[in-house]
Amino acid sequence: MGWIMRIAICDDEVKAIEMYTRDLQRICRENDIEADFTKYRSGDQLLFFTEDIVRDTDILFLDVGMPGTNGIETAKRLRENGYEGEIIFLTSSREAVFYAFDVRATNYLVKEMASEKRLKEVFLRAVETAREKRSEYLLLTGVGEYRNIRISEIRYFEVSQKIVTVYYEDTSFEFVSTIGKLENLLFSRGFVRISRSCIVATRYVASFAYEKVTLTTGENLSVGRKYYKELKKTMKGGSDERQDERE
Repeated sequence: MGWIMRIAICDDEVKAIEMYTRDLQRICRENDIEADFTKYRSGDQLLFFTEDIVRDTDILFLDVGMPGTNGIETAKRLRENGYEGEIIFLTSSREAVFYAFDVRATNYLVKEMASEKRLKEVFLRAVETAREKRSEYLLLTGVGEYRNIRISEIRYFEVSQKIVTVYYEDTSFEFVSTIGKLENLLFSRGFVRISRSCIVATRYVASFAYEKVTLTTGENLSVGRKYYKELKKTMKGGSDERQDERE
């Protein structure tokens, strides 16, 4: 199994929520997808938890015709607040497709007309897109602020106690985490730990030595003695152009 897919369903009809939850859980079991489901009864209720949606939801099934704040307006507000996940509209009319483009909706399902095959196709396509996005970006939570950072732009992470600073492009961002959690998260994504407090992206390493790593930007980072062996092993498995300065 891969990541846990985080799915939210928002519909004012309890029966609809139960039906979609049941059908999606079955599809998940059949396709070896581990998923968590969160349910909302209105657009207003969902918007009250905007921060949770932005941070924790990969795929959102959103009813268009809800009383109060309808699905289209709810989707617009979520996008305005930084939600980058997949939105699948649930609608009683095909007209919803005309609004879908405005909020970058992934797809739509016409209630009572969508077959199980159609639901499965739409859902699995959204799962694949969500997985691709997760592999390309890191969503980090700072003090009252979120940053969705492209992994390929990150040079390194530096930890002081539980405050992590990520350095990317020409800026940086602080958030709360631990070096262990970061190491597990980034293990297979082209990063290597070089000290008790630093994880570096191998793509930005220009050269390395027993006591330091030099990045393509000219920055020098200290290498911990116990981490040099793994650093050398990792870098030797990459580009031949990045040389050990001791050789």
